[in-house]
Amino acid sequence: MQKITAQAHSNIALVKYWGKKDAGLRLPRNSSVAIALDEAYTLTTVEFDEKYLEDDVELIGEGFEEDEKDKVKKHLDRVRAMAGITTKAKVVSQNNFPKSAGMASSASGFAALSMAAVESAGLKLSEREMSVLARNGSGSASRSIPGEVSVWYTAETDEESYAERISFPDNWKVKVLLVMAEDTSAKKISTTDGMAMAPTSPYFVHAVKEAELNIERLKEAMSLGDWSAFGKVIEDECYRLHTICMTQTPNILYWRGVTIEVFQGLYRLREQGLEAFFTVDAGPHVHIITKDEDVAKVKAELAKINGIKKVIECGVGPSAHLVDNHLF
Repeated sequence: MQKITAQAHSNIALVKYWGKKDAGLRLPRNSSVAIALDEAYTLTTVEFDEKYLEDDVELIGEGFEEDEKDKVKKHLDRVRAMAGITTKAKVVSQNNFPKSAGMASSASGFAALSMAAVESAGLKLSEREMSVLARNGSGSASRSIPGEVSVWYTAETDEESYAERISFPDNWKVKVLLVMAEDTSAKKISTTDGMAMAPTSPYFVHAVKEAELNIERLKEAMSLGDWSAFGKVIEDECYRLHTICMTQTPNILYWRGVTIEVFQGLYRLREQGLEAFFTVDAGPHVHIITKDEDVAKVKAELAKINGIKKVIECGVGPSAHLVDNHLF
């Protein structure tokens, strides 16, 4: 066993899921498609060693809440069970973006933790097996293992619910702009709690079926190189997710005023012939999918809007991987 550091990238869902068929195994009600972000990532160093009398877990900067530490330790237990060891570990993690604010820090976090812990424990897992393991820590972490553009499959069993890369038009030269609202505080209703209430929405059953259809629509748009159709699915999916949130009990409104202002800014650009598309996960921050050639014009439009803290420009991110720069 040795000290290992892994880097995994956050991802944003283009076709989303909201609700689980098995909360314990984190099996989603529907499949989803996501794109990984090269400039939004987590670094995690793990060392299993007999010198540790108990698991020591640290998040540099923001720190972990006690329940978050418990989730990390439970994930270490999964790895220990797989490796047939009882050795305790030290874990140090660092995000380069705010956690618990709708930016999928748990996805990159548990993907990096899974890869570093598996390697430190001396296990050898396939990418599919690693995706399954990461999913047990955080559902969307399954998609941060393969990175790039991936589909995460819903399934009835633990082993069958995993993510894998799918083909994507390289000639689009896609950029994702993470539009950070000034409010980067943790969400009042967590993703886990929000999803648990999803079936109370009268729209929920139809929404699950619609998501599966939208995956096929998205794949078709990508295979045809149809940028407009691709963007239509992305925005439909944004509204589909938040319609569930707004109509479940209790109602959840993750958006802020600036969220809608960004939508309106993109609508204005569309009237001028520039097609850039928005999506929003469980938070106030807007993710804009655009082409590299249009980034400057989109940023100029965003500069007119109050309430934006910063804009992070990302390309398509890689799969989770090992790095040499240990955090301790």
